[in-house]
Amino acid sequence: MTFYLLAVLACAPLVASALAKGWDWAWGERPRGILSTPVDHALTVVQALACLAFVLSGAPAALLAVSGLYAVMGLAVLWLRARRGRADCGCWGRSRSGRLGYPLGLVNLALAAFAGAVAYLAEAAPGLAYLAQTPPGLAARVLVFGAMAVVLFHAMVIMPVYRPVLREYRLRADRYRPWFQGFPDLRPAERDA
Repeated sequence: MTFYLLAVLACAPLVASALAKGWDWAWGERPRGILSTPVDHALTVVQALACLAFVLSGAPAALLAVSGLYAVMGLAVLWLRARRGRADCGCWGRSRSGRLGYPLGLVNLALAAFAGAVAYLAEAAPGLAYLAQTPPGLAARVLVFGAMAVVLFHAMVIMPVYRPVLREYRLRADRYRPWFQGFPDLRPAERDA
């Protein structure tokens, strides 16, 4: 189970990216970044399918595919950064900005190494293979991955959307603060000491 949780952590950025971009698709927003729309959509589908294959199979081979995807994306980011300079990569959809740079490429390569190491270690220890062979394993995998997806959806979509709304609410509420303070009956009661 330990290896599975490590593997889920390795898949988390891919799931976060796919969720954020999927949310943009649902609302019909155009992707932003340097990739063309068909390439961006294809990359998002490949990310989602790689993570889905890992969830359904739980096999180290699926995690190696995720590792390969990270490696290709890391090399592509480094190549694009060298050719085009700093730009918005569109990695997280429209809700969050991401910069195309050497740190992003190195992080992708580090995630590729991490996912590859977890897949390699899973061959030696039966953590992932055990979950793939037992019937409750699929339910456990889906539960863990679903919980991670809910948390990532909240962090990648809901918080960026509602943060400006909360700021606007506070600005509008501040307008009524002097009016509210003019009514002593509405103030909280202070306790006599």
